[in-house]
Amino acid sequence: MKKQSKNSKKINLIKSLPIIMLAVLIVSLFAIVFHTPSFESDNPVKNHTVLYEEGMFYTYEINKYPTSVEISDIDERNLSVGFSLETSSLNFGVVPTGGNMGKRFLTLKNTQDSKAKMMFVVYGGISPLIKFNDNEFYLLPEVLKDIEIVLETKQDTMVGNYSGEINIVVKRSKYEFLEWLL
Repeated sequence: MKKQSKNSKKINLIKSLPIIMLAVLIVSLFAIVFHTPSFESDNPVKNHTVLYEEGMFYTYEINKYPTSVEISDIDERNLSVGFSLETSSLNFGVVPTGGNMGKRFLTLKNTQDSKAKMMFVVYGGISPLIKFNDNEFYLLPEVLKDIEIVLETKQDTMVGNYSGEINIVVKRSKYEFLEWLL
């Protein structure tokens, strides 16, 4: 078995350098194009808040809604059923523990001329209880979409107050030719 000389190892390394650099460039471009910034904050918002962020290829509109629920043991008190008309938060009111649920409904409409990618993200102590009928989808111009937000308790869900934040992220391409990459 022949030992490879130090010079031939260096030559092989130099020959493979363009391939390595091309791979690094492709991975970097992929990360830039598909990067979605994190919108989680340490302090949940108190009222509906809208943030705008602009990246190299995409714009983001982040609608932050505070959300809360009081999980109650139905045996402890009488519950009155009602609904919230608040537009500044997604409050679920009082929901009994033990496999019960509360629902909120949103109707979204794309009022822009371009397709948008919609993403729903939940933060905070309430997050394990929240489910969406669709939490990532594309919305075409002038199209309406109904979203159901369900808060579901389990048999072992502890009684108490839970809060957090639901973010509706609208991602749009800054350039029409990149819209297919949303």
